[in-house]
Amino acid sequence: MNAWNFVGILAWIIVIALLFLVVFNIRNRHLKILVENKKKITWKTICLDTVEILIVIAAVIGMLYMSLFSRVDVGNKKDIAISYKFDPMIVQTRSDGQGYYVKMDKTDKDSANNTYKYWLNNSEYTVSSKEASISDGTLPFNVSGTHFSWPMKKIKKADNKYQTAYVVTAQAQYKSNFRNGLGLRAGRYASEYRVLRVPARSFIDVDR
Repeated sequence: MNAWNFVGILAWIIVIALLFLVVFNIRNRHLKILVENKKKITWKTICLDTVEILIVIAAVIGMLYMSLFSRVDVGNKKDIAISYKFDPMIVQTRSDGQGYYVKMDKTDKDSANNTYKYWLNNSEYTVSSKEASISDGTLPFNVSGTHFSWPMKKIKKADNKYQTAYVVTAQAQYKSNFRNGLGLRAGRYASEYRVLRVPARSFIDVDR
């Protein structure tokens, strides 16, 4: 576990301790008024109870938001680090002798989501079109619908090195800092997106 995540663990311990402290404090306050002083609970006491309860609720909501519900902003360079990995694809051959790098599964016509299959080092990989896209090497590199920025200089080098047949994987990882530690996500991967770069559209095998 990343050491910064202990900040979040400590924060949750404090919030839980605060919850028990508020419950204990409200209980003792009411018992003192009703049993020892034999008086009725006043609006002042109710208001004080409400303030303490609201403080606990705010603390719990804040920690839940930081830990579970905050969205990934890959453009936030303070909290997110982006890395890129390039892997050459292995060509496959159809029965008619036509080579291809990516096999697109479009068997579910009612769904806009497709499945892409590709091969690296003789191992088969499958990815959804929600997490990947295909880039035609005959056209300028352009990926829409993602918030990732792409290193064009490295992509041009990869085009030459791998003959425009490779996978570029962009990985967003939470940096090790106080904010991410508070959300218990320091050092963890936030999101990933892959671009399957092929020399031309003819190198895509569409399975209908």
